[in-house]
Amino acid sequence: MSELVVETPEGVALRHDIAGAGTRLIAALIDGLAWSFSMLALVIVLLALGLSPMIASAFGIVSLVAYSFLFSWRWNGRTPGKALLGLRTCDQQGFPARAGQHFLRALFLPLEMSIAIGLPLTWLLIAATPHHQRLGDLVAGTLVLREYRRKLTLEPASGVRWSGLAARTLAPSSARDLDGRDLGFLRHLLTRADLEPAARGRLLVGAARHYARRLELGERAFRPAEARTFLRELFLLLREARERGPGALSAAPPAAAAAVPGSAPGGAASPR
Repeated sequence: MSELVVETPEGVALRHDIAGAGTRLIAALIDGLAWSFSMLALVIVLLALGLSPMIASAFGIVSLVAYSFLFSWRWNGRTPGKALLGLRTCDQQGFPARAGQHFLRALFLPLEMSIAIGLPLTWLLIAATPHHQRLGDLVAGTLVLREYRRKLTLEPASGVRWSGLAARTLAPSSARDLDGRDLGFLRHLLTRADLEPAARGRLLVGAARHYARRLELGERAFRPAEARTFLRELFLLLREARERGPGALSAAPPAAAAAVPGSAPGGAASPR
């Protein structure tokens, strides 16, 4: 089974299993059936409205692109077929793919389906390429990873909001300096349970130092527990900003700062 290995600055390897041709074929068949039923209904309606079969077929092709793009974009890289088989489309570093990547990937579906009728080039590419990528993946810079169910929740602190924390050290403006890739990385990092304690501690400390530098909070000598607290708050801030918008957090009432190395005296957040 192929793996995507992402090396952290601390030398800790994050491993992701890449979906093979067989699993992806089953997912594609499920999606193909779901799309076929919806396309058939659409074509029947269009023909009933008096449109020519050629125009109806063009609408069918557009619906195929829309099916793949909208599901992948709104479901964080999953279509119904991928969701049933535990697969997800990501970028080539294992982070959530951008909307443009999902759209570019979807644009190649009609071409790949037409090629597959005469010559299964799509499945040959998936089987032969190191990361099991079809043509759309190669152009868009994406790949399909397996998702394994974890005993822990996939969403850290699902019932907690940043604005409800009793002690906060970050300013709402910090959310504007980061994006969805950072949110996805923090979610993955905070829910990993398959690392040795020492390796996990090094990874948390390194990630906390990295984000402290990016947010211009200066160099901090985090301990593992402090690093996890800092990263958890940052994750909660990014998640709430994504839900409400960064500007909506600026009105949040101030709270006492947590005891994090480098915090300003008197409980105020560190200046940026």
